[in-house]
Amino acid sequence: PKGPRLGYDPWVHTAAGVEALRISAERAGAVLVACDGNPIDAVWSDQPPPPLAKAVPHGLALAGESAESKRTRIAEDIKHSGADAAVVSLSDSICWLLNMRGGDTLHTPFVLSYAILNEDGSADLFMDARKSSPELLAHFGNAVRLRAPDEFPAALDALKGKTVLADPGAAPAAVFDRLKKAGAKIKRDSDPCQLPKACKNPVEIEGTRKAHIRDGAALTK
Repeated sequence: PKGPRLGYDPWVHTAAGVEALRISAERAGAVLVACDGNPIDAVWSDQPPPPLAKAVPHGLALAGESAESKRTRIAEDIKHSGADAAVVSLSDSICWLLNMRGGDTLHTPFVLSYAILNEDGSADLFMDARKSSPELLAHFGNAVRLRAPDEFPAALDALKGKTVLADPGAAPAAVFDRLKKAGAKIKRDSDPCQLPKACKNPVEIEGTRKAHIRDGAALTK
């Protein structure tokens, strides 16, 4: 029918995804409405708890470049783009940037989290502290601040008046909504880690070769 209001959770849809859905909804005479909270969570009584696998450092011998070097390099890109900070929401980007690995998803060493990388190379990592360890904190150093996930929305609010880079194809729509409401200037651009992450250094290339040998042996067996 014409005129229905269709709810969506802005934390589980990207900004680009919501824009595409809104176009389709408007063509059908409907209106999209962001929900405050996910209605599925309200009725999912046996929902499993969020994963709490330990996050571990990904050593220089495997990464081929220190996390400090990566943060400094990407921060320079952010600065040159005219932004003061970047919101990083993709787990693979965050794990690459901070040389960190985890076990929050099956068969993929991801750590579910959010991060804000500042133009000075410092970063705020929004991750459950129960995943951390003294070893990981020592690996991060003073330039990476570990903060609780529920502090992320307020951290976005604190970017008021700043230019913030965010990827509409990767970041949740809620990030854009929050930044806009806070009065930040949003620079819509691709995740600043994706292209540098795709350019493998010699250590990563050798690691890929070794992984293929182990994989081939496993498959043959």
